[in-house]
Amino acid sequence: MKHAVGLGCLTLFLLASACRADLQGDIKAVLADKELQKARVGIDIVRLGATDAQATEIYEHDSRQPMTPASNLKLATTSAALDRFGPDHKFRTTLLLHGNDLILIGDGDPSFGDSEYLKRVGWQSTTVFDDWAARLKKLNITSVRNVIVDDSVFDEEFMHPHWPIKQIDHWYVAEVGGLDFNINCLDFTITSTPPGGHVGFVTNPKTRYVNVENSCVGGRNEVQLGRKPGTNDVVLAGQASEAVPGPFQETIHDPPMYTGTVMAETLEAAGIKITGDVKRDRSAHQAQKIGGASWKVIGIHETPLAVVLARANKDSINLYAECLCKRLGHETTGSSGSWANGTAAVAAFLKKAGVPESEFHLDDGSGLSKQNGISPHALIRVLTYDFVGKNHDAFLNSLSVAGSDGTLASRFRGTNLRGRVIAKSGFVEGVSTLSGYLRTRDQQWYAFSIMMNGIPYKSSTLAKALQEKIVHSIDIHSSTATARR
Repeated sequence: MKHAVGLGCLTLFLLASACRADLQGDIKAVLADKELQKARVGIDIVRLGATDAQATEIYEHDSRQPMTPASNLKLATTSAALDRFGPDHKFRTTLLLHGNDLILIGDGDPSFGDSEYLKRVGWQSTTVFDDWAARLKKLNITSVRNVIVDDSVFDEEFMHPHWPIKQIDHWYVAEVGGLDFNINCLDFTITSTPPGGHVGFVTNPKTRYVNVENSCVGGRNEVQLGRKPGTNDVVLAGQASEAVPGPFQETIHDPPMYTGTVMAETLEAAGIKITGDVKRDRSAHQAQKIGGASWKVIGIHETPLAVVLARANKDSINLYAECLCKRLGHETTGSSGSWANGTAAVAAFLKKAGVPESEFHLDDGSGLSKQNGISPHALIRVLTYDFVGKNHDAFLNSLSVAGSDGTLASRFRGTNLRGRVIAKSGFVEGVSTLSGYLRTRDQQWYAFSIMMNGIPYKSSTLAKALQEKIVHSIDIHSSTATARR
């Protein structure tokens, strides 16, 4: 019996070696592509088992050096959050009444008022506020003084210093606050007009929080929308045709005050008078803990962690990952979450997952900063940790499925890999990455991380195709090895 087991192990070893050799040849051909000649490529591929010890590396190329990960960094941030909070965690945004003031206490929920997400469940961006207005009326409260926001769960550094300053009006560079609303953007829908006339527009949510300077006229479809740094002065310029696309998203400055302002406006529209102002008080939550019964809970809005993980990974919304990062910082230190204590918390998780400190340096939670660095091997450690761990289902369910949803919905076209690749893509200028899992035709599971730095912008589409070739090769050679048995 012992002799038979030994032969079986030897056979598997030989098959794995043959598979590895074939795979190396295919990947070598990919790396020889002329578009990669000036690029730096790191690859790590592991055949997974039921335990960490059963994972077998079958290919690696420059996999231990930190590289710019782009949105592949979200794998580390979301995994760290899942490990710390557990899959049943919920974000809780609370509305309180104290005296004649309403106090909105944030928990760093990035999904709050997210119109794109909420329309999937039949809600508007202001549905929570409408519900709270109805509750106030049931309590015969038709007038309040101030609307106070407490965003102390996070610090007040809304914009990361290493994010692209010229792109601050793009949705993916939205500011980050302890209270967030509609991914901290204002959605503009433009109504066309005859050539030369000023266009009209409506916003979602309807708000006076921003000042809009409108010089956009009817004509060609060349809409220009921008915001002056550090302000909420928005410029709508250019031209709009009759078939104007949209809506257009514009970021806002100071997310907590934006949230409080929209809530106040929604309450007033429902007939609840606001006699005072919208203010910030970062000590309100602590005072409520001490004050007890004098603080009346009007409503609590909860968001499951699973929702946040999916928007961060499947849809690659940077704000979601940054809120997870800062929320981890708050959870681990008891202080306001920041990029410093948040990335420290993610770093601690990476070490727990078996990543050497030399293989990463973290600057934010989403990968938007180019000062982030993490190795393909480090991401494989994260992927293996979750695959064999207690959060297997929760983590894999947060990832995009090729050909089905998220950022991989249109990837792997013309292949039978659609539905079998579960992964996270990443892109910033000069960087293209893809890391995740492959379930092969012989029902084996592999984890892979493919990172390309120094890619010419014109080659970004080709880079994706080359990544897909590598994943396809894993599938082919795994099935070939199985057929040889």
